[in-house]
Amino acid sequence: MDLKKEGLEKLYLGKTKDVYRYGEGTVLLHSKDAVTGWKIKNADGSTSIVEDPGANEVIGEIEGLGLKNIKSSVYYFELFKKAGIPTHYIDSDLDEKTMLVHEAKPLGYGLECIVRFKAMGSILRAYPDYLKENQELHDFFEITTKNDAAGDPRISKEFLNSPDFGTPMTEAQYEECKDLCLKAARLMQADLADIGLTLIDLKFEIGLVDGAIVIIDEISAGIMRAFIGDKKLSEEELADILVTRTCP
Repeated sequence: MDLKKEGLEKLYLGKTKDVYRYGEGTVLLHSKDAVTGWKIKNADGSTSIVEDPGANEVIGEIEGLGLKNIKSSVYYFELFKKAGIPTHYIDSDLDEKTMLVHEAKPLGYGLECIVRFKAMGSILRAYPDYLKENQELHDFFEITTKNDAAGDPRISKEFLNSPDFGTPMTEAQYEECKDLCLKAARLMQADLADIGLTLIDLKFEIGLVDGAIVIIDEISAGIMRAFIGDKKLSEEELADILVTRTCP
């Protein structure tokens, strides 16, 4: 399918992808080569750059990463489809690095769902008195807002369900979302384990299509952390492995 973006209305220019109006109820996602992470000032005045799939800052580009992310997204969306997990995916054009998807309505002002199998990254900074790095977690699920300026803060179930804040998500939607994300995360955990990788955590974006909660955005190296043995894989290394997995 020819899914070129030229001449289409730009709806949103994001960190790792751009969004275009395609047709009635559909949008086109164009994947870029950007990598997200943190720039940390050291005591000596130097700057350290740390890759982090949960970060809000683009720290550089890796040539070819956008195409790899599209390939892995298609693979996992098809895998989800076979497992009965609903997504916004319709079709893709690898030559154009684009995906055609159903246009999704956000819940609240946009929410991200995180599933953690081990403690690493921001959860350690949030709860240093309760967790140790690499501690096993039991399918830990949490939701954050999608607000870069505020640092994508965690948001409680009580807040989401409260009419005081406009009820961004009903209790029934919360439970449906949790079940959906845990099912998808466990499927990916098992799939990666088949090739010797340990999935640490990952984040899904969710939205409403025809009133139903579905997984949206992309399923790529940029949304997850994974190890091979004791080695943490960089985004580029993981993207290369996922492409091998999806395109043997």
